[in-house]
Amino acid sequence: MSANRSLTSKLPRTAHGAPRAPGAVVDASDIARAARLFAIDATRRLDIGAQRLETWWKAQVPRTRVGVAIVSLILGASLLNVVEMKIVQATARPALAQVVLTNEATPADAGKVWAVAKMWQGSGVYDTEAFTVGDHWRVDWVFNQTQSLGQLQVYIYSADGKLLNIATNVQRSDSNTTFWAGPGTYLLKVNASGGDWKLDVQDLH
Repeated sequence: MSANRSLTSKLPRTAHGAPRAPGAVVDASDIARAARLFAIDATRRLDIGAQRLETWWKAQVPRTRVGVAIVSLILGASLLNVVEMKIVQATARPALAQVVLTNEATPADAGKVWAVAKMWQGSGVYDTEAFTVGDHWRVDWVFNQTQSLGQLQVYIYSADGKLLNIATNVQRSDSNTTFWAGPGTYLLKVNASGGDWKLDVQDLH
């Protein structure tokens, strides 16, 4: 009988103090009680640590206190910098792939044909809409100078607004073509005065 009582006293207890059978399911009250005991123990340890730190701090000379304060500030600033860098890295957008655009001579077009992708005309400054082309494409233009001073400039930009190259820059009536290698999405910016212009983009298929 005494042996059974001894074994029973070592079993975990329920909320009512009764012995819990081995393998019994732990209920929410047991978890809450364990969490409360842990919190009490943690608070007690923090209080003891704070008291010891305060005693140590009071025992230090002013020069030591100043040194500790400076080191603490430096460490705190370093920690904040590290946290800030991690946040920036986590929220930064992936870098856009770099667009590679190359001016080329007339590409070999055996078995392929040129197809007009976009066409525009006007008499002044104009920004085209974006267009998408393949590996080889071209810009055709016609400039009809109607005044004593005239100029046509056509700039090639990437879809994200980066200036890549210039398709033409003339100060007189002219018509010509420039050829380009580099698939992607682009747009053209026209700067014209003293004349009318026509412009198209053709893709090699």
